[in-house]
Amino acid sequence: MTPPPPAIHLQHDGAAVRLLIDHPQRRNAFTRAMWRSVPGLVRQALEASPRALVVQSAVTGCFAAGADISEFEATYATAAESLRANDEIQQAIEALAACPVPTLALIDGPCIGGGVAFALACDIRLASERASFAVTPARLGLSYHPSDVTRLVRACGRAGAAELLFSGRAWSAQRAVAQGLANSVSAAADFTTEAEALISAICANSLDATQALKRSLSAVECDDAVAVERARQEFEAQFAAPDFLEGRDAFLARRTAQFPSHGSSKEPR
Repeated sequence: MTPPPPAIHLQHDGAAVRLLIDHPQRRNAFTRAMWRSVPGLVRQALEASPRALVVQSAVTGCFAAGADISEFEATYATAAESLRANDEIQQAIEALAACPVPTLALIDGPCIGGGVAFALACDIRLASERASFAVTPARLGLSYHPSDVTRLVRACGRAGAAELLFSGRAWSAQRAVAQGLANSVSAAADFTTEAEALISAICANSLDATQALKRSLSAVECDDAVAVERARQEFEAQFAAPDFLEGRDAFLARRTAQFPSHGSSKEPR
């Protein structure tokens, strides 16, 4: 049977929406068509007002093995075409990074090159013990896009980023967690259960609050005084907002909050 064409699928799953990377015959290596599809898929996902966006493989045992080498000859035939391909990749990564709701990458296998950049665009990275991380462009005579380098340095520090970038050697999931590249590592048998518990915890909280928190995190991370002041004003305004009033009343009544910002979307499992 001919395998289905490589793609990224959108899956609505309760209060979360998932981007499923589906190219298992090449360990989920991204084709150019896959990169090009990401911005539109993120926009489409947000139309459902999700409380979280989850990036993961459509099959177990992998995440994303960088660019599909079967396209290398055509993609990198000329400098101009190479630049077009790079622009497609960066548009995909930046679309994910700009997502206003919490984003999580579930990494259950190799995460290489552009796969690392894609995972770094997420707020949270969860790894199974089968995960490994390598940043390999130097093997091809390339560096790494400055935006991706920035995220890598923020995640694991300059020394860790330098080791990954200069050597191209892989880190285990345990090393990635120790360096800050991943949030946690779980046994393969427990990975899905533990990841879904975190997703459910995020989705149970106020959507207005998590979006405001994400804006505040970005303002602090970028050391943007104007954005930090905006975040402070937003924080103060929340004390009179519907979600806080509901959250306060639910807490006092010892019941589950029904946040207005959840709208008509489904409750988390």
